[in-house]
Amino acid sequence: MHRSLRLSTLALTLTTVLAGCASAPKSLDELPRTPDASVEEILKSADRYEGAEANLLRLHAAQTALNNGNPEQSGRILQTIPQSDLPTDQQIRFNELQATGALALGDNAAALRAIQHPSMRQLDIRPLPEQLRIQQLRADILEANGKFIDAAQERVYIHSLLDTSRQAANSQAIWESLSKADTQSLQSASANASGEFAGWLELALITRKQRNLDLQIRSLMVWKEANPNHPAANPLPDAIQQIEALQASRPTHIGLLLPFNGPLASAAQALRDGFLAAQYQAQSQGIDQPQVTLYDSTQYASALDALNQAKQEGVQWMIGPLEKDKVAQLAGVGELPLPTLVLNYAEQATSASSIYQFGLAPEDEARSAAIRAWEDGKRRMATLSTRDDWSQRANRAFVSEWERLGGTIIGQELVDQPAAVANQMGDLLKIKQSENRANRIKRLLGNVLAQPTPRQDLDALFLAATPLQARQIKPTLAFQYAAELPVYATSHSYQIDPTGAQNTDLDGLLIAEIPWLLDHSDPLYSDVTGNWPQASGAIGRLYAMGVDTQRIFSRLPQMRQYPDTRIEGATGELSLDDSGRIQRNLSWGQIRDGILQPAAPSDSSPL
Repeated sequence: MHRSLRLSTLALTLTTVLAGCASAPKSLDELPRTPDASVEEILKSADRYEGAEANLLRLHAAQTALNNGNPEQSGRILQTIPQSDLPTDQQIRFNELQATGALALGDNAAALRAIQHPSMRQLDIRPLPEQLRIQQLRADILEANGKFIDAAQERVYIHSLLDTSRQAANSQAIWESLSKADTQSLQSASANASGEFAGWLELALITRKQRNLDLQIRSLMVWKEANPNHPAANPLPDAIQQIEALQASRPTHIGLLLPFNGPLASAAQALRDGFLAAQYQAQSQGIDQPQVTLYDSTQYASALDALNQAKQEGVQWMIGPLEKDKVAQLAGVGELPLPTLVLNYAEQATSASSIYQFGLAPEDEARSAAIRAWEDGKRRMATLSTRDDWSQRANRAFVSEWERLGGTIIGQELVDQPAAVANQMGDLLKIKQSENRANRIKRLLGNVLAQPTPRQDLDALFLAATPLQARQIKPTLAFQYAAELPVYATSHSYQIDPTGAQNTDLDGLLIAEIPWLLDHSDPLYSDVTGNWPQASGAIGRLYAMGVDTQRIFSRLPQMRQYPDTRIEGATGELSLDDSGRIQRNLSWGQIRDGILQPAAPSDSSPL
């Protein structure tokens, strides 16, 4: 399906040429501007000439086809023009047309190749309006190829040259590009940036580095004082303006509805302590925080009763409950008496705008595994899972995301019977067939070394299993001549152990893990683990979830209004989907000497 052309950026100024013109134009600027001739008529005129005149008319025919909304026809015409024979100005136009058509057809890689043609280095020989048009096209193409920092920089470069009527839209486009970039890319670019672009990057990083809403507002005030004449300062990007509005209307009284008694009490305490630690961080810097009232969810037959009582007591937002059955109760009610962020996911869909859902679901790790594997250049994968509910959920989520990305699933194996794993891996990798081929070669050629190899159409595996099962699978892969086959796993597959002793045989395993436990870079990590040492272990995931809950609850309306909003959290990169569910994109680690360490960046970034 064609992507509709963005006329403000991609529409080109030339129109059509008369079919019966007396003489052929000699340059781009001599082309007639009458709208009467069709593409076919222009091509007939081109057939009357040879060489430069014919090339120019065909170039104009390709232009007209594109203006008529027919990028395929434009591309076919361009194929009849020997680009290398064209003068520089016509080569620039050729590549502009080629890039515009490819972008319209969704071939982003071809569009990028065209816009980076060597002739584009001489763009300054063309009139300024043409230069601006092509530079805006270049920004669109860079963004379509996931090069968000470069796209923003391109727009910053031309900003002051645009008409004032177009600058507001350009500023918003700069912000949208920076909002899509990951934090590490923003930080790397900021280290070397200067001038206006440095100001843009600093503004974008305020929403990433300062994770508490109030601290973001404080940093924003400092930025505005330092950059009063910056293009982003007047007006501020829409999403930044909403941060200011959210802070002004922030609730002054919130409730925590958690099971402080019973089997989930330790989980509730970890969530509470993480939440309050994030509160105290802002308070320690002299910033008032909402009053917090604790409610024990085990004391209410219905979670709705707790919400009604809390509303009578002046609570304006409720965080919780945690129990899955109580979350299901609220999800089935419709609109709730208070806006509520529940700390688990309901199985049934809900359209109520007053309920948001946040949890540490294995599906998040599985989707992250699919994205990471795709970015690593893998395209054909198999999955290994158990009969456990969480494992099956993770497996389904991985397969769904993998197929959405365009990947192929080679096979799916249940690996919960230890005695059968070796045979399952052998069948999956087609080792028996390879051994038979190796034996035939030896019989035919004598003492020639012929080692069996696993199938060549499998790029990697996805694993959703326990540490015990993972410790069996990795050595089995080595035994089946597939030790180098990448394995992407959920965090269930290893144990947090600073000595590495509990993760023997897992070296090389790639694991989705929350930033809190992987790189310890969260601003609150030292304080929380200093007060609660257990927060550095497996239960640290719940402390981190409590921290993120405090950071995001007041940002949820913004995340709903601006779906591109991303929050760098202790539990991952957080976003909100259309159904009000928080989605997490996880960090990636790799087991080395039994210890999980940050993994190297992806082998390849998506084009």
